Formats: sequence, C-alpha cells, structure tokens
Amino acid sequence: MQHFVIKHMKTLLCAFLICSFSTAFAQSDNIEIEINNQVWLPFIKTYSSMDAIGFMNLHSRDLLRVPVDSKKIYNYEEYSLNNQQSNEYNFRHKRRQAIEFSFEERVHNETSAFEVGYYKVTTTDANGKTGTFYGKFTVVLRKFDDRWKIVLDSDTSKKITESMFLSGKKL
Repeated sequence: MQHFVIKHMKTLLCAFLICSFSTAFAQSDNIEIEINNQVWLPFIKTYSSMDAIGFMNLHSRDLLRVPVDSKKIYNYEEYSLNNQQSNEYNFRHKRRQAIEFSFEERVHNETSAFEVGYYKVTTTDANGKTGTFYGKFTVVLRKFDDRWKIVLDSDTSKKITESMFLSGKKL
C-alpha cells in the first residue's frame, strides 16, 4: 500500500509541476501579447505614419533615450523634438519609412519588462529609391495604470546585419 501511495504522490507532484510551468508560460505569453498590442504594434504604425504625438505617447515622461552610436542621452522632451524635426524633414522631402522588429530576449513580470532585439528600417525617397538598415535595441518597459510604456530605449547599428535580424523571433 505504501508503494502505491508513493507512486501516486510522484504522479501528482509531476502533474502539479507541469500545471505550474504551464500557468507561468501562459502568463508570460499574455504579458507579451499585451506589450505587443500596447507598444510594438502601435510603435510600427506611428513610426511608419510619422505620427510624432502618437509615437511619443508610447513612451514614459521620464524616458531615457540612448542612441549609443552618437554617445548621447535624451530625455522625453529632447527625443520628442528630434522626432518632430525628423518627421517634418521626411514630409518635406516626401520620404517614407517603415520598421520591423525581431526579438532576442523578452523578460517580464506583471509590471516591468526588459526586451532586446533587432530592427529593420526601410526608407523610400521621393524617386522610389529604397534603403534598408539594421540595428539592435534594448528597451525597458513599465506598466503605468494598465498601460505599458517605454522608459528606456537604447540602440546601436554598429555591425548589425540582416542575418542577425532574421535570427530573432519576429513580432
């Protein structure tokens, strides 16, 4: 009888552990979906449409923006102004832009997230000539009042290739 109880206790313990891991993965998937819907999909849309206001609404007011290649750190207001000026330039010169993402790491809990990945930017000038470049980003997000916001956004384009972009998990 004791052997029977021990055997079934092991089975119950294994079932419990499997359920626990499944629940953790499901919660993680739900958080990723929420972040995708609240940050990454609107990021793609507002970036491509050059909607500076909508784009900046994805960022926290205490944002740190770090374009590593230029060795600078911008706050929210500085980054917002840079985006507005860049968008105005693109509108004047009839340039279009699009961005895609792939992820290398996505670590999060219910209120904080750390994500590392690659981006691909495609630009099209007034004559239809396209250009593509790649970069690597590191982003920290926080959840404020049920909304995910970017609080740290850093990136570099040094030595980033198409194959690196393709190695990540596409959004």
